[in-house]
Amino acid sequence: MRKDRRLRLIVNDFQGKLLWRFAAYWLFYQFTLWNFLFGCQLMREGAGNPMEQYGRFCAANYPMLIVFALVVPFFAWDAAKFSHRVAGPIYRLQQTLRSVIDGEPVRLVRLRDGDHLTEFAEDFNDLLVALDERGAVVIDRGPGKGARQEELQVVRSDSFDDRQPDDSVTIDTV
Repeated sequence: MRKDRRLRLIVNDFQGKLLWRFAAYWLFYQFTLWNFLFGCQLMREGAGNPMEQYGRFCAANYPMLIVFALVVPFFAWDAAKFSHRVAGPIYRLQQTLRSVIDGEPVRLVRLRDGDHLTEFAEDFNDLLVALDERGAVVIDRGPGKGARQEELQVVRSDSFDDRQPDDSVTIDTV
């Protein structure tokens, strides 16, 4: 991941839409609550000059707007940070799909601690392994990792799996 992507609050279209939706819901809630409370005040006070009543209502309830203005940025920041735990895996899966389409070697998708969509990433990796076994995709295991895994499998099968019940194991100590 490029360093400039890490520093950005919104890294893809999904996060932007989620943040705007959150802000729209919050504003709608606040507008509805404000007008509902004003309606309750009108019902308590009875008929009068609505503009004067609205002025008194605003003067009495402005702290609610201040709290709203102070709290919303923190909620928006948290929502964006939370959405990174979904958008990050989507981005990684998308990059891997592009590599498959371009015929490039791919790496298995590894997610960060705390990321969501882990089950989907595991299924996606299983798909990549199945495609690799069929020769449709080449998995890039990094330098020497594939050979080392094969060596470990040979050592394991030669050392332990082929033993007979009467075979003894000698451990040399220094």
